[in-house]
Amino acid sequence: MALIPPKEFKHYEELVDILSQRGMHIEDGERAKRKLAQVGYYRLSGFWYPARVIDRNEQGTAIECPYLKHPKRLNEFLPNTNFNDVCNLYLLDKKLRIAMLDGLERIEIFVRSVIAHELGKGKTKEAGTGREIPEPLAWKDPDYINGKFLKKRGHKPSLWEEWQNKHGKLIERSREDCIVWHKRNDKEMPFWVVIEAWDFGTMSKYYGMLNNKYRQRICARLGITDKKETAVLQSWLMEMNILRNRCAHHTRIWNQSSSKILALPSHEMFDDIKGNHNTLTRLYGVIRAMWFLIEQIGPSSCWLKEVELLIAEFPTIPGCHPSSMGLPTK
Repeated sequence: MALIPPKEFKHYEELVDILSQRGMHIEDGERAKRKLAQVGYYRLSGFWYPARVIDRNEQGTAIECPYLKHPKRLNEFLPNTNFNDVCNLYLLDKKLRIAMLDGLERIEIFVRSVIAHELGKGKTKEAGTGREIPEPLAWKDPDYINGKFLKKRGHKPSLWEEWQNKHGKLIERSREDCIVWHKRNDKEMPFWVVIEAWDFGTMSKYYGMLNNKYRQRICARLGITDKKETAVLQSWLMEMNILRNRCAHHTRIWNQSSSKILALPSHEMFDDIKGNHNTLTRLYGVIRAMWFLIEQIGPSSCWLKEVELLIAEFPTIPGCHPSSMGLPTK
């Protein structure tokens, strides 16, 4: 079956004319051309897409796009759609990504450090003293891992073996001074060294495979004190890893949604968003989870206030609502 031919190439001035013909207000055509050159028409289109008129049938019901689970849009903009406002939304999204990376860095470094410390304590106690015997190489030890992750999957290796293989590649590629020094001197690498090669995904997968007793140790350090709620942190780390990847690759985040509902601990801090499906599947839910952890790391942090100041800059664009970020309605 032959593929449908691509759309014709358009010069910047032609693209500006198309937007204007479709009803977008453009105050300065030269500035619009510069912005399209800097960012790209297709990339910016993700920010003005919600401002396009929804296609409806004779009964007034929205027609659903067959390949997207969203209403079909016409090539026509809602009244009062302004190119400058779209650019401001693009800049807001950029500032939000920078703020998210700042918060995620704090969380990633702290959680890595906590994992190394709590597992480095060891799993056995010294006779007579009751003190735990330190185990610097705990990251190699399958005794810390939930048995279901140690089982081979037919002809495939176990998830633990897969993690170890990926981990080995990270160590091999790493140019961190401490790791290079250990390799050069043929020294075994303790937990607090190897974590310097970890990325967010490696960390979240390792936590997810741990036996629950060790997950409980880590959660307790992060303010999640109910021993039955270790899966909450796993849910958070998975969503934060997705968010981090989006931010690192400059992907739009303000109105992205998740197919999974973010888990919450039994803590009064989340009372206002419990049961709010929109919040728990969008950016603001992850922001609240991040803030919970950041407060454990640095109680005097102003990170959330800085994020809220950014959100307050949300421009007025038809069809683009702050609720798409997951902000709870008052």
